[in-house]
Order: sequence, then structure tokens, then C-alpha cells
Amino acid sequence: MKSPEMYISEQINAEFWESLLARVGLIGTVYLRTVPPKSSGDKETEFSFKIEGTSGIKRVIMQSSRVSSLGNGMFHVRTAPSEEPIPILKYSLLPRLTPLPLRVRLIKRHSGTLLSLMLQYASNPDLPAPLTDVTFILKLPVDPTLLKVSPKAILNRSEKELKWHIDEIPLKGSPARLRARMPVDSSEEDGGKEMEVVGYVKFSIQGTKSLSGISLLPASEGKTDFYGVKHRYESGVYMCN
Repeated sequence: MKSPEMYISEQINAEFWESLLARVGLIGTVYLRTVPPKSSGDKETEFSFKIEGTSGIKRVIMQSSRVSSLGNGMFHVRTAPSEEPIPILKYSLLPRLTPLPLRVRLIKRHSGTLLSLMLQYASNPDLPAPLTDVTFILKLPVDPTLLKVSPKAILNRSEKELKWHIDEIPLKGSPARLRARMPVDSSEEDGGKEMEVVGYVKFSIQGTKSLSGISLLPASEGKTDFYGVKHRYESGVYMCN
């Protein structure tokens, strides 16, 4: 590694109530990876850079001991070298301008002693690339004695969890469905209370573009004070009930 590297790491949280989005939030961190101390001779890393695509940003926090704002989206960084990536800047997005990678909906039907569950999901067609290695988790109200699922899923009896692993979710197409059916004893309804079922989604993606659309650029064209490496975004608490 002969030059500093920079990348963005973002975490998105979302909660759906049936098909409605109840809340959403995205927090991003800009990381700087300096030339390691042994290779740099402990020489300070210093350069300017700019951030574009910031119209959706609600708040920015800088690590003021290392970064200063030059205005108009320009920043100057000066720091001692480090073996580990350094978080130099954090931001949050306005909820109404936060892109959702995935819409999910949980449908529950309880008829007599039969509980039917369906998780419906659809990708955001404007994502930079399809979501891959996505895990869907259903927290069940009981440990089922009999269980019918479609497609195949893994049941963790001790945690009362049902997991589906999806290799890739296409950007376009009809919503996909995950189904589960199980008998429930009426005595398990805990005095007539409604059975609670919650769905969670887990994903982690690396690519050349951030989820928010924010990008890191040299202060002026033609300069290579740093190299942009792959950005990443992942789910925090991404749930439906």
C-alpha cells in the first residue's frame, strides 16, 4: 500500500408495519486508511478531498483533531499514520431521502389451530447492484411440532427462529414470498393475547457505490492524493411486524 485509501461504510435501519414504512434511518462513516507507520516512516498523512451527493444529509460530525471543513463540500485531513482504518467523518440522512434497499411485508393469519405466515419482499430497482447473501429470519411465537415451509428453511428450535438464505434478489420483478404454516395449541395463546411474530432481514454489501449515493473525490481533477476502495453498506435493525 503506497497511497492512502478512503471508503464509506453505511448502516441502514428500517421498521415496517405490514406494508407501511414506520421508521427509517441511515448512518454513514467515512474511513481513511493511511500508509502503515512502518512504510511511511511515521510521516503524517495530509491532503484535501471533496464529498458529492450530499443533498440528503441531515447532520455531519467531523473528527476535528484530524479533519477540517473548507466549505462547499471540501475537507482537509491531516493525521499521523495508523495500522487501523480511521473514522474521520460521520453523517446521517434525512428519513424522507433515505433509499430503501428492500421493502418487506409480514402477513399473519391465525385460523383455529393453524398459524399461516408469509414474508413478502421486493428489491429497490435503483440499487447500484442486486442484494446478495440475504438472510430472512422469522421469530416464532412457539416451537412448532409440525412445520411446512416454502421454499426450504432452517429451524432453530432453541431460539424459535426460522431462517431463509437467499443467494441473490433481482433488482426488478414481482415480489417474492416466503411461507410457513404450523399448528398452534389454543392454550399457547396466553390468555387470549395475540401471537406475536417478527421478521428480520440481514444483509451486507460491498461495491463501488454507496447506498446513499454519496461519493468521495479528489480536491481537484487529476490529483491522486488517495485511492477510493470499495464502499460497504449493511442492515442494522431491519424488521417487519
